[in-house]
Parts: sequence; C-alpha cells; structure tokens
Amino acid sequence: MDELFSAKKESRDPKFLIHAAAEVVATARETFDYLGQDIVEQYLLPNTKNAKIKKDYASGKLKVYFPFHEPQVKAPHGTFHELKTIAPNLYSELLSFVEGIAAKHKIPNTLFNYGWFMNLKDMVNEKKHDRLLAVVSEGNQEILVEGNGLSMLIPKKKQQGWNTLMVQPDMEMKEVTEYRFAYNNVEVSDFCLFAAKATEIVVGSFYRNHFAA
Repeated sequence: MDELFSAKKESRDPKFLIHAAAEVVATARETFDYLGQDIVEQYLLPNTKNAKIKKDYASGKLKVYFPFHEPQVKAPHGTFHELKTIAPNLYSELLSFVEGIAAKHKIPNTLFNYGWFMNLKDMVNEKKHDRLLAVVSEGNQEILVEGNGLSMLIPKKKQQGWNTLMVQPDMEMKEVTEYRFAYNNVEVSDFCLFAAKATEIVVGSFYRNHFAA
C-alpha cells in the first residue's frame, strides 16, 4: 500500500506495484492449497476407501488443489467427494463455498463477493503460465487526502449524492490516478484487500470448524 500511495501522490508509474500485488494474490491462492493439503492428510488419507488416493499420495503423484468449482466437490470420483461420508460437516462447508462462488453470493457479514475467488484462482494460474497479471490506470478517478498521519483514497466514481469534499487546512488533497487489474478491471487495492481479508475469513472458518484442537 505504501508503494501505491507513493505512486499516486507523485504521479508516477508504480514500479513495484505489479510484483507486490501479484504476491498478495498468489499468497492467498497458496493459502487455500495448504488448506486442501491439510484436508487430504487429516481427513481423507486416514479414512479413505480409495486405494489409489493412498498410493498416489505415497508416491507423490497426488496433486491436491483446493476446490473452487462445484464438480471438484460434487463429482463422485473427485478427490473431495468422499468427505460426504467421512466428514459430512466439512463436505457441507466445501459445497457451500463452491456454490457461493458459482452464484456470486456475498460472504456473510462482509461486502466481499465469493465470485471474486474465481478471479483470484485464474489470475494466479495465468500468471504462472502466461504472465498476464497486469495493471492499467485511469487518470483522475480518485482523490488522495493526506495529513495529520492520515492517508486516504476516495474513489470518485463510487460516490453518490455529493459533489464537494472539504478537509482541514493542514491536509493535502489532490486528484490521482486509479490503478486496476487488466484481468478483471478491479481497482488494485480493492482486490488485494479482498485477497487478503476474504481468504483469512474463509480459510479461518474451515480451520476453526474442522481443525480446532
């Protein structure tokens, strides 16, 4: 965020913004896969009746990726489907997650949308293969307010019912450039906030509900 504020204030290209943003998104995606690995090791392997899963895991051939698509949970021959009988509550939460993504439901008690997790997954995949993660900018779409230890960005296009903004005399205010991911046209800080916080909320729920000591 410091790099983003500096880039906006100085009206320059944020040299490291793409790399920093990519790291936030990739880390969030990786966090889900660690959860998927824990589900396999602590629930599936000790209880599965599928000899192939045990054999592939032992040989290092079992590729475990956390499910973001409904068929990954619902398909009878999928890795996670056996949880329906092994751990019904965990299966139900996985199913609710992928259905929430498909329906683009709001995450309870937040303004985040489950549907953005699909963007997160795809952006990481395409970055790995094609390096398509990029940032585009649009001039004068945000207002930067600074002073008294405060730095705040106010998006102009998301406001309704006002056309004047007043700040204290010792605070600086200027119109600045908005940076968005080219992949999904979402403002960089908005999507990075989602990647970090929504991942924390969802993954934290799985661990609290199914891995608590």
